[in-house]
Amino acid sequence: MIKFEKFFLPMKKLMLALAAIGINQSFADVSGFYLGGGLGYGVQKLDYQNSSTSDGSLGLRIQLGYQFADWIDAELGYNYITEGSNWNNLGSPSSIIYDLSVTPGFTLPATPIGVFVRLGVDAVSTNLNSSFYNSSMNSSINFEYGAGVKVNIPDSRTFIRAEYINYGGGPNNGNSGVLTTPSAIMIDAGYVF
Repeated sequence: MIKFEKFFLPMKKLMLALAAIGINQSFADVSGFYLGGGLGYGVQKLDYQNSSTSDGSLGLRIQLGYQFADWIDAELGYNYITEGSNWNNLGSPSSIIYDLSVTPGFTLPATPIGVFVRLGVDAVSTNLNSSFYNSSMNSSINFEYGAGVKVNIPDSRTFIRAEYINYGGGPNNGNSGVLTTPSAIMIDAGYVF
């Protein structure tokens, strides 16, 4: 009579080992250049003469980057954020932001899900879009930061991210005295070549 414990225990270990190898292969690191983009909710915080307001609308992002591994990327981005309201008759700003950032993080074991932070620098150019002040503000260089969750789609070389980005403050225009600080909550995706 064969004891099932003696036969089953080694077979169980072998099946677990093979399953672990399969999981690791399906979530293996993918590296290379990627192209992507996303949509989200952009917020413009306006400060003027000791008062402020925040309003939000559409946010758009286009990105080109390099994925060194599933847990770290470096990317260039173009961001456009609008605002619908005209606060204190000073205008409803739209901001164009060019950024360079890295997104280090970690991938949860045996899953395609990662958590990351965004650290970088950007150039913010804000246009007030008002009848009173209709010229673009000069660009300002800022530090940007953010955090998010990334899902690497198994066996597809694509990823999806949900993230918050704070772009830092826009310049204080000498004509209007308005300081604009854009930020965004984005859903973006990319394909690694």
